[in-house]
Amino acid sequence: MTKKVLLIVNPKAGKLKSRSRLFSLVKQISLRADVCNMVMTRRPSDATTLVEKNHSKYDIIACLGGDGTLNEVITGIMNVNSDVSLGFIPAGTTNDFARSHHMVRNIRQSAEDIMTGEVHPLDIGQFENSYFSYIASIGAFTAVSYKTPQLAKNALGYGAYLLYSLNHFTSLRKHRVTIKIDGESVTEDVIFLAITNSTSVAGMLRYPKEKVKTDDGLLELLIIRYPKNVLQWLEIVIELAKGNYQHPLIEMRSVTSLSIESSEALNWCLDGEFGGAYKKAHIECLPKRINLILSKTTQ
Repeated sequence: MTKKVLLIVNPKAGKLKSRSRLFSLVKQISLRADVCNMVMTRRPSDATTLVEKNHSKYDIIACLGGDGTLNEVITGIMNVNSDVSLGFIPAGTTNDFARSHHMVRNIRQSAEDIMTGEVHPLDIGQFENSYFSYIASIGAFTAVSYKTPQLAKNALGYGAYLLYSLNHFTSLRKHRVTIKIDGESVTEDVIFLAITNSTSVAGMLRYPKEKVKTDDGLLELLIIRYPKNVLQWLEIVIELAKGNYQHPLIEMRSVTSLSIESSEALNWCLDGEFGGAYKKAHIECLPKRINLILSKTTQ
């Protein structure tokens, strides 16, 4: 079977230290493909445009970059309703998507997995007119996790998040939101709310793998309620570290769709990037919409 591959590269990706490695990567893919063309992004949304213009010419569209680059590629595939196969070479700094799908973080091995792996269906989240592969979120918790210095993460692990979370307690904002699910409506004061299709969030939270599937037609809603004092905030962080997602201040449930409303415009994060400010947002799961290539050995 002939294989034509388009490799989309974000040259600013965290692990891409030398562009000279790209030529050997193209050569490696070309040994198993009839055609391998590489193109680099230069500005935001480039990857989306490249997919929209070229999807019909290729059997596989692979991207090298972080979760944001992957989001752009998926957005392009969704915009044109393409059935092209998707390969991902994780080279960012957080790589929640790669963790959830047990992808290796070696660039050469990732490329080999794309060319020898199997296609698996992937659910996609729709947020208004945008898409996300693993998370849509609001609130301070995401900011804390992404702002924690990498050196501290490496040295202290989860303890680094704990320390930086405590430091940020005084700056926590309370968001009053109304959540509507299947005709049910509830109003909550939250510091963090996320809708996910992932077992890893911001490299910090770990969901139970036996309860979270990325192809089951469901998204997971995580609510972290507003703590009244620093001791409650500490309690939240400790319970999350233990993997306890059913607690008076923490709630997790599976949903197919929901709406989030607020009297103020809330800043949303989609796959680690700013997704816009909304007073009302509708989110739903689009089942099995992407043909994701995964290594045979990790399934």
